[in-house]
Amino acid sequence: MIYTCTLNPSLDYYMEFDRPLKPSETNRSMLEYYEAGGKGINISIVLSNLQIPSRALGFLGGFTKDYYITLLQKFEYLQPNFTYVDGNTRINVKLHDTYNTDLNASGPYITADNMKNLTDKVLRLGEGDYLALAGVCQDYLLKNVVDMLKQAIDEDVRVVLDTNADILREVISLRPFLVKTTSPELADYLGRTIASREDAVACARELAAEGAENVLVLHDSSVAVLVSGGDTYTCDLLHDEPPVNTVGVGDSLTAGFLMNYIRSLDAVDSFRFACCCASATAYSKGLATTEKVDSFYETTVITKTDAEGENG
Repeated sequence: MIYTCTLNPSLDYYMEFDRPLKPSETNRSMLEYYEAGGKGINISIVLSNLQIPSRALGFLGGFTKDYYITLLQKFEYLQPNFTYVDGNTRINVKLHDTYNTDLNASGPYITADNMKNLTDKVLRLGEGDYLALAGVCQDYLLKNVVDMLKQAIDEDVRVVLDTNADILREVISLRPFLVKTTSPELADYLGRTIASREDAVACARELAAEGAENVLVLHDSSVAVLVSGGDTYTCDLLHDEPPVNTVGVGDSLTAGFLMNYIRSLDAVDSFRFACCCASATAYSKGLATTEKVDSFYETTVITKTDAEGENG
C-alpha cells in the first residue's frame, strides 16, 4: 500500500485576474476556486487519477477541515486517514494575473499528542508498504519526524522523501527507497551551484552516493534525472509547446515512479512513466490524468548518461 504524508496541508484559494494587480486598490477577480493543497496530497491525487489507491496521512483541523475532506471526495482511490488537530488547516491564497503570487499561511500548531497519533499510524506499516513524506516539515517537529522515519525504515517500509534538507541529512544513510528533490533544493543541500543539466546530473550522483536507493531530480521544471543502481538517466519533460502549469510537476514525477514501480519493480521503466506523468501535469490545467499521461508515452525518451555527464 502507498501512504502519503503531508505535515502542513493547505486549502488553496485560487483567484484569477484578467489584468495586472494594482497595489493599494480594489482588484476584482474573474474566477475563484478552491483546491486541496500539499505535496503529499498532490501525489495521492495523481495516484487516484491513475486508479492506484493510497492513504493520505497528515494533520487537518478547524473549520477548514470538513471542506478540505469534501474536496478530496471526488478522488475515488484516495483514502483520507488524517490526524485531527485543534487549530485551523491553513488557507493559502494563489493570485494569478500577469504573474503568479502565493500568500502562504503558517498553519496550526501540532501538539505532542498529535504527533504521537501520526507516529502510531506510521508504525502500523510494514514490509511492502511505501511511505512518501512530501512537503516542508515544521521546525519543531523535525526530531519527531526523523525518529518516526527511522522506525519505519527499521520495519522495512520503503520511505520516499521530498522534504527538508535537515530530515534528509539524518535519514539518507539508512538507504531510503527514493529521494526526490529539485536543483535549487539539491544545491542548498550540497552547498554548491547547479546551473546546468550536467551540474544536476553530477549532484544527483553525489546524493545517491550518500545512501539513497533511487534519486529523482527535477531540474528547471524541464528536465528529470534518475540515479539508480549506479546508473544515471535523463529525460526532457517539455516539448515544442510552452508548459501550461508547473505546479505539481515534481509531485507527479514521484507519483508516476511509485505507480509503475509497485507493478514492475523496474526503476528505469518507472522513470519513463514518471516523466510521462510530469509532462502530463506540465501541459494540463491541473494534475496528470490517465488520458493525458497516455498521450505522452510514445514521445517520452529516456537517455542513459555516462560518468562524464554525456549522453550514452
